[in-house]
Amino acid sequence: MRHGDSFIPLREEPYETEPVLQNLIAEHPEILVGDGGGEGRDAWLLVKQEASLADEEEPGRRMTLDHLYLDQDAVPTFVEVKRSSDTRIRREVVGQMLDYAANAASYWNVDALRAWFAARCEQRAADPDEALREAFPGVQDTDAYWETVGTNLAAGKLRLVFVADAIPPRLRRIVEFLNGQMGETEVLAIEVKQYVDEAHTQQTIVPRVVGQTEAARQAKHKPEGRAWDRDSLLAELEMRRGPGEAAVARRIFEWVDSHDDLRPYYGSGKKDGSFQAGLYKGNAYLFPFALYTYGGLEVQFQFIKRRPPFDVPERREQLRQRLDAIPNVDLPPDAVERRPRIPLAALVQDDTLNQVLAVFDWAFEQSRAAAATAGS
Repeated sequence: MRHGDSFIPLREEPYETEPVLQNLIAEHPEILVGDGGGEGRDAWLLVKQEASLADEEEPGRRMTLDHLYLDQDAVPTFVEVKRSSDTRIRREVVGQMLDYAANAASYWNVDALRAWFAARCEQRAADPDEALREAFPGVQDTDAYWETVGTNLAAGKLRLVFVADAIPPRLRRIVEFLNGQMGETEVLAIEVKQYVDEAHTQQTIVPRVVGQTEAARQAKHKPEGRAWDRDSLLAELEMRRGPGEAAVARRIFEWVDSHDDLRPYYGSGKKDGSFQAGLYKGNAYLFPFALYTYGGLEVQFQFIKRRPPFDVPERREQLRQRLDAIPNVDLPPDAVERRPRIPLAALVQDDTLNQVLAVFDWAFEQSRAAAATAGS
């Protein structure tokens, strides 16, 4: 790990206890995306830890799933966490996971999952519908989303994820076999290694998706997205949101065109189109916003915190304060850890859009300066 002009050596170290790894996954579900094996997923929603099922063959015994997540496609995701030193990781945990997958629809329904999620939100003083939209900005109708969750659960459209600090070769082969044979159900293993310095003051987490063969990946992730471009995105916005918001988007495109060093990128969402413009300068590259056809301009704090100079919390706070000072823009302090939305409707009138673009100009200038400093 680089620290100023020197490097701190890190060594691989096992997790002290299994709950340490379990809590890490619960608090940072983005780890489940791994090293690109998340197939475009960048957000996960934790529904419940230790989700239990009754054992019908032994009435007094209950089985407990470590974590139950949902993704943006409303696919229930079952996660079992074990340390590699636990010998059960090679046999017992596989049987448990298949048991959960086979019986979950008999013991759980979408109302139970929704109630678990509501209870979790209540513990955090959060509104369940808002938390869902915050995690998955493309979700317009939360009731429809939960209905899809129920449909996927009943149909066995699931994802089974084994997480450990090291995935043994035998488990990897089992995962590859199951992933190739289980149709709608995706089976993955994610290795989450931990590296620490000698004083245990620095820690690096390195997740890696393993056991996913190319044949299985292509079979389960057939291209279903849409090839969006400027014209189709503007047409969709005008149809869904009206000419005013489409005009805002058109002005954003024109602003991007006026910058020679910005690289455009269009998403491939089935439901919502998206557009980003990024600056690549050596190690400093930045995508500060994303434009969506649902009528939102997202500020990408969640991602730019890895990009200099916004890897420094104070710089992200400066960006938030500059945007929050603009009339019709409301970004609370905790927005720097999320992807808050600025409604396009708030940018239609007055000079609000020009002020927002001026702040993004400032952000890009900070990135250019960081790249120049790194290259000198």
